[in-house]
This record gives sequence, structure tokens and C-alpha cells, in this order.
Amino acid sequence: MPLYEYHCPTCNHKFDKLQSMNATGADCPNCEQPAKRAISVFASVSKSGDGMPNSTGPLPPMGGGGCCGGGCGCGP
Repeated sequence: MPLYEYHCPTCNHKFDKLQSMNATGADCPNCEQPAKRAISVFASVSKSGDGMPNSTGPLPPMGGGGCCGGGCGCGP
């Protein structure tokens, strides 16, 4: 189940809620009014060779996902 971020327009409270993708919304735990789902982004951090986090390193190579993209064995 994904973790969604919400913002309550009534009391300006921000909160997270773990719920199914079919969920239609959530009520604010602070004032119990309907909250709006916020647009959220995630951060990806990988470790460099020295064990320190590195968020500016190169991305791993992407494999093909479809026919003739290499994923089914017909492509390069």
C-alpha cells in the first residue's frame, strides 16, 4: 500500500496516510474535515564507493521492458 501525503485546507495540517490505491480520500486527524491529497515527490539516495550517500551519481542502466527493447530477448 502506498503512503499518501495530505493537506487540510480547514486547519492547514499536513499528514501522511498509508492506504490502498483505491481510497478516495482521507479526513484530517486534527479537525476531522476532508483533506486534499498533496502532490509529493520522492528522493533517491545511493551509496558511493566509500559508503557515503551520493545523490548525484550516475543512474543505473535501464533494461528494455517490451518487445525489441531487449526485455523479451529479441532485441540487441
